[in-house]
Amino acid sequence: MKLGWIFLSRCSFLLSFSSATHASVSDWQTSVSSQPSLLHHYSFDGSTDAERTSDLRGTADLTLRVFGSGRPDQLQWGVAGFDSSSEAVQTYRGPGTDNAEGAYLRTESITLGNAISFELLFSPSEPEITGGQWNLGYILSTRSGNDRGYFLTQGGPLPSSGRRIKSTIGNSHSDANTTTLLESFTPGHWYYVAGSYITRGGSTTWTNYVADLTMGQTNLTAVGPFTNSGGTYPLVPTPLGIGGRWDAQEAFSGLFDEVAFYDQDLPSSVFQRHLSLLVGAQINLELKADDDDLVLSWRSQSGKRYNIRSSTDLSGDPATWPVFDNLENLTATPDKNTLTIDQPVDAQRYFVVEEFQPPPVVYYISGFEEGSEGWTSLINDQQGATTWELGTPSASTGPLTGANDSEYAWSTNLGDYGPNSNISLRSPIIDLSSATDAELSFKAYRDADGFGDTAAVRFLRASNLLLLGDEVPIDMDVFDSGWTTIRMPLPPDSAGTGIIIEWNFISDDTLDAFSGLSLDDVTVSD
Repeated sequence: MKLGWIFLSRCSFLLSFSSATHASVSDWQTSVSSQPSLLHHYSFDGSTDAERTSDLRGTADLTLRVFGSGRPDQLQWGVAGFDSSSEAVQTYRGPGTDNAEGAYLRTESITLGNAISFELLFSPSEPEITGGQWNLGYILSTRSGNDRGYFLTQGGPLPSSGRRIKSTIGNSHSDANTTTLLESFTPGHWYYVAGSYITRGGSTTWTNYVADLTMGQTNLTAVGPFTNSGGTYPLVPTPLGIGGRWDAQEAFSGLFDEVAFYDQDLPSSVFQRHLSLLVGAQINLELKADDDDLVLSWRSQSGKRYNIRSSTDLSGDPATWPVFDNLENLTATPDKNTLTIDQPVDAQRYFVVEEFQPPPVVYYISGFEEGSEGWTSLINDQQGATTWELGTPSASTGPLTGANDSEYAWSTNLGDYGPNSNISLRSPIIDLSSATDAELSFKAYRDADGFGDTAAVRFLRASNLLLLGDEVPIDMDVFDSGWTTIRMPLPPDSAGTGIIIEWNFISDDTLDAFSGLSLDDVTVSD
């Protein structure tokens, strides 16, 4: 949320204007929770340990872990966060060797896909890690075998000076698999760090984004892209350590306000928007008299909404002032909004324009747990060896549940799919009469033969089933190890009308013991 304010003195009509900003972790939390690809979210807020350790999106709740001579009370709850809208948790690493003592948080199992992202607000307590063999503190870590997911560490690779913030992914803890996010940092400062990771051909490419929140940095610094020499983060169920290793060692001393994981390689624009929600940016409200009218204007951004709030004095937080004359939820008209109102009769009055990110408008959503009303499956081939079926997947390979361990998903047969198949799955009619643009997101699990099978998404006009835009291929050369979010914009011609979305799957003439394509959690939103 951002506020720009202005003071109107009716006595002299001397219009003095200024600007102020307001942003908060709670604004960031609201935006994060609306992301369809959000996989896990930890806020560390709450009045009980159960609330503070809960996974706000998934089911991977956290537990306290201690090692060496560490004690449970060394992990501190309810510590002041980046701002007053949220709380933080403080993890602990004692002096001495790497495993002398520590207390941090861990979840037993998360599953990450071929493309992921994370965001984190943290504050290091110590400028350097010393006294151990490795001098390494794990901030955010996973591992399975030689697949290292050291998304954030203080120090590394080995041997480490313990003075830099780094990320190491792959089959060795070496320079060839490590990128440096911060060459130096200031203990006690809050930092925003994000990253997008994608695996291809046995290697991982990633870009990190960093900002010093305490210094009020409003623009992200990008680090990368960086491609490692080999290996990936774990693509199988693995523990996740927050403030320590995945296996109860080598903790990190510092504060954590927020941690979020997504099953998508998010673009930098999402992270930049989230940074703006944390630190804000100036918004200037200008006002001028025009006979008996007042003209208010301010720079506006596409997708934002605005409220005009006002008070006759400066008591209270301007963000809580009453909305003036029902001027609320105003749509942006970039690059500038201009508003003409009657001059107030008050001797003096203060105005603020409040900018906020509205929640997404959802035109359709279904996870299929309540059934599939309006959905239809079609067989377009002669053999009928495959059909779209709704239920619990149970093929030779691929998923054994729906997304997020749900019971139901659409699959190309609930067992193995057959050869020479051409099948379609159509959604109900989705009303986009009030939309100007929209996006489709869905969870997919791709498990076909990798060379002869194809799939695509088509957008059809509901009134005549004519194709809108071009069909969008689904890359079936990918072998997913977990449910993956796929997102795509709807064709411009779909706005303002009713549409049907069609998924098409075609198999070649080989008999394969695979599950094919499975779909879940379909959402159409702006």
